[in-house]
Amino acid sequence: MATDLALFLLRLALAAVFVPYGYAKWAGGMDRFVALLAATGFPWPEVLARAVASLELFGGVLVLLGAGTRPVAALLAVEMAVAVGRVLWPRGYVGGFAFETALALCAAALAVAGGGRWSVGSGRWSR
Repeated sequence: MATDLALFLLRLALAAVFVPYGYAKWAGGMDRFVALLAATGFPWPEVLARAVASLELFGGVLVLLGAGTRPVAALLAVEMAVAVGRVLWPRGYVGGFAFETALALCAAALAVAGGGRWSVGSGRWSR
């Protein structure tokens, strides 16, 4: 039971960050995000921005519910690792990429452990 509670709290923490950030991109911050991706040399910044915003918003909801926890959490971990490596690394750890590193590690933990028994998903993709 303690493990399931811990996994639920981890899912809740990630959703509490990713859902509002994804929503903010869709609700008016997309142009700034596209510009950031273009400035840092990502290919197809318009398409990538929408994919990332969708992953954060809808993936965050899925993680909260515990549906498809493992693959969605793995994608979120990769997203944060890319953000650190391609955008935030020059800023240093404190005040730079500490927050994204913590998100990546939490998402990676869920990708490995799954969502626990307190999730709507079933089978190896979630639990």
